[in-house]
Amino acid sequence: MNNVEPLNIRMRFESKRSWACYLQKGFFLDGLAGMTVRDFLHEVLRFGEKQIETEVRTVFLNSSPVDDIDTTYAKDGDRLALGGAMPGLVGICMGRDNPYKSFRSDIVSKSHEAQKSSTPVCLFIKIFSTLAVDVGPDLLARGIMVDATGLADFLEGKDSLLVSGTGDSSEDLIESLRSRSGKVFVTVQFE
Repeated sequence: MNNVEPLNIRMRFESKRSWACYLQKGFFLDGLAGMTVRDFLHEVLRFGEKQIETEVRTVFLNSSPVDDIDTTYAKDGDRLALGGAMPGLVGICMGRDNPYKSFRSDIVSKSHEAQKSSTPVCLFIKIFSTLAVDVGPDLLARGIMVDATGLADFLEGKDSLLVSGTGDSSEDLIESLRSRSGKVFVTVQFE
């Protein structure tokens, strides 16, 4: 993991939905060079195989739909967007491994070879729809990297939902986040 200062936050249970929305804005996680998208989903996000096959129906890598998560590799700085099945014809066409994927063959993420190594890579991830609601609490409990100022903006006005953070008041926590530059590693527990 990068030199990122950890922060542990406890929030009231009723704030879970707002955190699902926060996951849609994006966060960072580290993996290893040469990981396929499936490897990243399994090893870094800790999704089970059944969950990957049934719930992760929409995958975009750098704004291109991904069909084959076993031959598409993630590189440092890549942007990975994940979601459940999307509604409508466009949603069906953009979903992975579907009978209509030929409609978008010009924009699909192309497979390439990569050697797995111990070199760390950092991906920017967004998780959408019901997938964010389903995986959000477990993912947040393990921790994600986020922009400190963006987290401060998100927590602003949620004083009544914040159980505790660094031991400071919610105002002190937000001010502390605003004074930091860069990323912060945050874990979130819901009570």
